[in-house]
Amino acid sequence: MCLGLKLILMQKNSRRFHHISFKYAFEGVSYAFKTQPNFQVHVIFFSLATIASIFFDISRIEYLIILLISALIFSLELLNTAIEALGDKVSGGEWDELIKVTKDTTSGAVLVASVFSLAIATVIFVPKVLEIHF
Repeated sequence: MCLGLKLILMQKNSRRFHHISFKYAFEGVSYAFKTQPNFQVHVIFFSLATIASIFFDISRIEYLIILLISALIFSLELLNTAIEALGDKVSGGEWDELIKVTKDTTSGAVLVASVFSLAIATVIFVPKVLEIHF
């Protein structure tokens, strides 16, 4: 087979695998949404923040900050879910100190981002709420 034909076939296969990788990525997000209560809570708070953003007519920059911290939280939650699943598989369901440290640390990463998101929401929305009531 000539080199040109090989390159064309490789490119077609590459596109097919690229589409498959998106499918698997969406399956991962779907799995986290269906099985992880904290992921669901983050979705609810993101939805509330979006509704509040519309209601209070926040600036584009403020909304971009909300999007950025939300993307960070969702990403960390997905990584936390993956690491927990991998840790469970590696430990075979038995308790292991290093697996515990790994799980606790990734959960802590989600917690830190969540606390900062609360601080961001406070800075953005509390002044808007106070304007309405005073």
